[in-house]
Amino acid sequence: MVQSGKKQTPNRVKHVPQRTCIACRRTDAKRGLIRLVRTPEGSVVADPSGKSHGRGAYLCHSVTCWEQALKRQILQRALRTEPLSADNQHNLLLYIQGLAVSAAAPLQPDAADDDAPPHDVI
Repeated sequence: MVQSGKKQTPNRVKHVPQRTCIACRRTDAKRGLIRLVRTPEGSVVADPSGKSHGRGAYLCHSVTCWEQALKRQILQRALRTEPLSADNQHNLLLYIQGLAVSAAAPLQPDAADDDAPPHDVI
């Protein structure tokens, strides 16, 4: 059987960008880490989309990595910024703690569903 002018290529493995956590040095997929960005005003904010302009650094979803990055000033060095204000550090810790709590919370069924009578199966 003669094929038309297209060459058949084997299925290629898609390239997954890799990034390194600045605290624990663990390498993971770009989407597996959280990007932090230095704003023009000098503060540091989380960038969940990963597309904000500015110098960025990556941290794991682990609260200990975030605490270590702030305590040892790893984040300041990576982003080449002035020392972070206490308020900025507090906001970053609240951000990661909020993510950790939402990820650890199991899905619970609604209480209203418990009171509903069972459906008859026909």
